[in-house]
Amino acid sequence: MSGGPEGTAVNDVPVDRAYLDRVMGEIDDEVRRRRRNGDLPLRVERELDQLFLRHAPLSGRDGGLDEPLRLVDAATFVDPVVPVASQKSGGALVKRGVRQLTLWYMGYITQQVGQFASAVGRSLHAIDQQLQELADGLDAESAPPPPIIVLDSQRPGGWWVESAIDAVAGRPGRVLHAAAGDGWLVQLLVGRGVDAYGVDPRPDTFDAAEVKVDLREEELAAHLRAMAPGTLSAIVLTGVADGMTPGQRRHLLELSLDRLGPSGHLVVHSASPLWWHADDAPPEADLSAGRPLRRMSWEHLLGSYGCSVSTHDGPGSTEYLVVAARKEAPQADW
Repeated sequence: MSGGPEGTAVNDVPVDRAYLDRVMGEIDDEVRRRRRNGDLPLRVERELDQLFLRHAPLSGRDGGLDEPLRLVDAATFVDPVVPVASQKSGGALVKRGVRQLTLWYMGYITQQVGQFASAVGRSLHAIDQQLQELADGLDAESAPPPPIIVLDSQRPGGWWVESAIDAVAGRPGRVLHAAAGDGWLVQLLVGRGVDAYGVDPRPDTFDAAEVKVDLREEELAAHLRAMAPGTLSAIVLTGVADGMTPGQRRHLLELSLDRLGPSGHLVVHSASPLWWHADDAPPEADLSAGRPLRRMSWEHLLGSYGCSVSTHDGPGSTEYLVVAARKEAPQADW
């Protein structure tokens, strides 16, 4: 099953996404109506769910374990109240009597079976999560290093520079800029009284004998891994995350947020997909393993890590600035 912005395809047959969503909505409305009216017993609903999950196609050859685990979760419930309907005369009465006589026994058995199935389901979910984390780690480690994307506005006087400086100025602790290039932003931050330094993996981007600020030729993730948690007060990323794969980006964000102190700030200046797909975009746009996120995707991603997020659009919506602040951990009442 493959999806796209206009629709999806099942077994290579295109399906209108809007039509599919409308049909699924009508089914949900009908289920809710029947549930309210008592026309859909819980046992029947569970049987239908199990039938659907058993016979519906999975997400495809490369699909994850989400849908098979849904089948496991649905099957953990064992109903000890067996149906008594019968086509034979008196059959229902006999079945009802047998059910009443054995219900205490079946309930005891089904309770233990249900506990075992629930434990197995939780174990499978834990394994799935560990496999996903392993896949993300392999993605982050095995993918080629993402290129550094240099936008025209990454210079003194750029539309986003003052907002980025205001987001990190006046904060106690060190501020890291990556990729720092020749150190122009580090110099501006130091001029505002910020204890700032920069890293950049590209060789020969600065002359160590001439620069008057702290610049280091290092890869960002390796630099962060060597630091203790809570070391930095802010991190500014320019041109770093644009070409990353999802696994690389998540790995970098988790490292960055872990190295920030309480209420630390993460500032990201990024190209937008509109700039990335323009005819005059640099070759890195085609050669990168990943692509930039949309502004709202940054808001969702950083929000999922518990950050408060604000964004600023650049000229023509071809780039934007994201400012994320870590929320301070709540104080315990005891």
